[in-house]
Amino acid sequence: MKLLLSRHGETTYNREKKYYGKTDVELDDTGLQQADQLAEKLKTVPINFAIRSDLKRTEQTLKAVERNHSVMKVIVDKEFDEMPFGNWEGKNANEVEAAYPDVWEKWLKAPFDVTPEGAEPFHDFEKRVIKAIDHYLMSLPSDGTILLVAHLGVLRTLHHHWYPDVDWWSVKFNAGDYSLYEATGAKVKLIKLNV
Repeated sequence: MKLLLSRHGETTYNREKKYYGKTDVELDDTGLQQADQLAEKLKTVPINFAIRSDLKRTEQTLKAVERNHSVMKVIVDKEFDEMPFGNWEGKNANEVEAAYPDVWEKWLKAPFDVTPEGAEPFHDFEKRVIKAIDHYLMSLPSDGTILLVAHLGVLRTLHHHWYPDVDWWSVKFNAGDYSLYEATGAKVKLIKLNV
C-alpha cells in the first residue's frame, strides 16, 4: 500500500506562529495556493482513499485535491485532529511565556511530558494518532493508495513512530507537498519526503 502524507495549507495562525490545535481556522490566500499546488502534484497519482481530520483547514486542502480525483473515497476522522493546546490556543510563544511562565519553562525542557491546562497530554495524542493510522493500514486494501491530509503534529508523530531514532522536531512537512511511504500492514517505510 502506498501512503501519502500531506500537511494542510497555511492559515493566518501559522503566519502569526500561534498555537491552534483545535481552533478551527480556515486557510489564508497562501494556504489556498498551497492546496492548489498539492492538487496539481497529485493530479496523475491514483488515490483510492483520502483521509482528513475534522477541521476546516484539512477540508479545504483536500477539496482542491478532490477536483482531480472524483472516484476516491473520502473519510473524515477526528482521530487525526491536531493536539489541542488548551489555554495556549490562539497565543504565540511570547504570549504563552508571559501568561504561563512556569509551565512554559517546564514545557521547553520536557515538551512531551508537560501538558498546558486544558490540553491533551502528548502521550494520549500519540496513542490516538497511531491507533487511527494502524486501523486504516490494516483494514483498507493493501494494493491501494491512501492520502492523509492532516496537521504537523500528527504527521511528525506518525513519522517518529515509524522512525523513532529521528528527532521529532527535525522532520519537516511542507504545506503544498506530500511525502510518500510504503506500508505492509503496520510496517511503514519512507520513500520520499516533501515531493
